[in-house]
Amino acid sequence: MIKKFVSFFLLIIADFIAILLSYLLALILRVEIFPLFFTSFTQRPPNLFNIYLTSEYMFLVWFSVFLYEGLYTKRLAFWEEVKRLTRGTSIASFLVMAAVFLAMRQVYFSRLVIVSAWAISILLLPFFRYIIKILLIRFDLWKKRAIILGSVHSSSALIQSVKENKTLGYEIVGCLSDEPGQIGKLIAGIKVLGHLDDIEEWKMRTGFEDIMVTLPDVPRHKLIPLLKRWENISDSIRYIPRTGDLISTGVEIENIGKTLTLAIRKNLHKPWNVFTKTIVEFVLTLILFVLLLPLFLIIAIAVKIDSPGPIFFVQDRYGKKAKKIRVIKFRSMHTDSDSRLENYLRSDPKARQEWIQYKKLKSCDPRITRMGKFLRKYSLDELPQLLNILKGDMSLVGPRPYIMEELKEVESLKSVILQVKPGITGLWQTSGRSSLPFKERIKIDEYYIRNWSLWLDIIILLKTFRVTTSGSGAF
Repeated sequence: MIKKFVSFFLLIIADFIAILLSYLLALILRVEIFPLFFTSFTQRPPNLFNIYLTSEYMFLVWFSVFLYEGLYTKRLAFWEEVKRLTRGTSIASFLVMAAVFLAMRQVYFSRLVIVSAWAISILLLPFFRYIIKILLIRFDLWKKRAIILGSVHSSSALIQSVKENKTLGYEIVGCLSDEPGQIGKLIAGIKVLGHLDDIEEWKMRTGFEDIMVTLPDVPRHKLIPLLKRWENISDSIRYIPRTGDLISTGVEIENIGKTLTLAIRKNLHKPWNVFTKTIVEFVLTLILFVLLLPLFLIIAIAVKIDSPGPIFFVQDRYGKKAKKIRVIKFRSMHTDSDSRLENYLRSDPKARQEWIQYKKLKSCDPRITRMGKFLRKYSLDELPQLLNILKGDMSLVGPRPYIMEELKEVESLKSVILQVKPGITGLWQTSGRSSLPFKERIKIDEYYIRNWSLWLDIIILLKTFRVTTSGSGAF
């Protein structure tokens, strides 16, 4: 209880400092920076910093909104927390602006300060919260022990997800399985401690607080009594329901009266969503293209010097509605790449098996040039596809364009994947890139289409920058 109170208090302090600093920086921008570029801002506003920032009423607005968003009461994955912070910050800033308009009409105030503070706080709040949570975990204040109850396959995916989201603060103390033969083995680095029936004993031995349940094969009439039993020995239970592949393709919980339903989504098939995405991406792509023109020239010269052949590689791929499109890349392979690949696969059975599984060669690819290795590592070979976006054939974010040989493997999902424009980057590239099997890539593409949002695109673009600069998962 003390740990919860301390964590709650320190999160509030971190938010207050971030908001305070946001308004301070916004005021400095308004008074010192903007007048240097805009003559309309030469008049110095009165110092209203103490009027609408340090007032306890103003911070109460932010606190109330954040509390409503569950930012002090729930353990959220990093990007889900950023999403709620952005939404909460926007609502709080709007309410502050409205309050200033209604209550302070007789006083001059700077709306630009409030707007600037809103933009700055969107960046500062996640940063401050990430730092404070890492510190809280280090001092064992935000850390919470959890045990996983489930099958080997489903537990592995859950463990990986928990490990990837450090700010959740979960320490997995072990797994309990309904498969006796698995006891003592490791699942993604976590030991299977015992059988589900021994959970009370392991509660005493490990002191776990939360339970995560992933038992897709246990019938409902057996599972419900188990959940009620486990509820008595845990703070909370996180249950991953049995929905098969449906849960990975995107569902939305809806109530029809007292009946719970799961609505299957296809967000990127909706005309308004497509229109919004197209406009936003076209403007962003145009800006990127202009900014990156000098880099285009440097890469073009390097490709030409490195190996004989054209600067660009143009390949036929499938676009929206299975229409053939000409995808443009910087050439990263030798001009006789097909014969090189055929000879290599014929002489190396392991490489052939790798090609069948990934549609890539992870260990050694004889087709790629020296410059090509560098371009592929940092995805610089993809940059000319900005022209495909401006032409209208591709999107900035979306499923990767499939080549002719891959089409038969996405036959069952043509109605989903091939009904949208392919993208330069996407959820696949930020989820492991070429290290993922081809079948996993198809599932990820389907998930993206069904769950699309502008927020998801923003996350993917930010993750793309991190993945490409590190060069991880590329070959």
